[in-house]
Amino acid sequence: MDRIGLLRDVLESAESIDQGRKWLSTIGLEGDGRAAYELGLKSAMEAFQLAQSQATNDLESLILAEQSFILQELQFCDSADTDAQSSLEQANKSFDDALRSLEVVSDSMLYTGAEKTYPVGGKYRYKQMPKDAFHTACIAHQTRIGNIKRSPGINMAEKALLSQRSANMKTAQSVYLDKQKTALGL
Repeated sequence: MDRIGLLRDVLESAESIDQGRKWLSTIGLEGDGRAAYELGLKSAMEAFQLAQSQATNDLESLILAEQSFILQELQFCDSADTDAQSSLEQANKSFDDALRSLEVVSDSMLYTGAEKTYPVGGKYRYKQMPKDAFHTACIAHQTRIGNIKRSPGINMAEKALLSQRSANMKTAQSVYLDKQKTALGL
């Protein structure tokens, strides 16, 4: 997968979605708004599906794609919408931490030592593996996306994109879980 191309597609799709939303509310530009919005949703769906299909080989790109989309949403977020800004900023920080965990899990010796710092109790584990920053970011983001999907007024195409993004987080956790097991020799 061409990471640069994927991230470019994600950024352009988020920009198109935002522009479409703005034009939908502008007299005389409604048609252009609908077209931009639908094009953005379609291209975002394709990009996120590609990232998911390649996650086993390039998990980092899947996470970077989601983080890039979040950063674009943050950039386009109304300055008065402090709740959304706070949520997006937290998501960005969580994905920074997830990327750090992804870096560590690739080193068996380092990860074996890190694994010993996690309690063996259930709330600290995800399927018997450490519930580290990677899992925490994915779980929190699935919750965030689920909350958005429950909002009235979101059309079904956008809900489908949200469902794809949530599925990507499940895929990310599954692939990461395998990396954890490999790092720990299980």
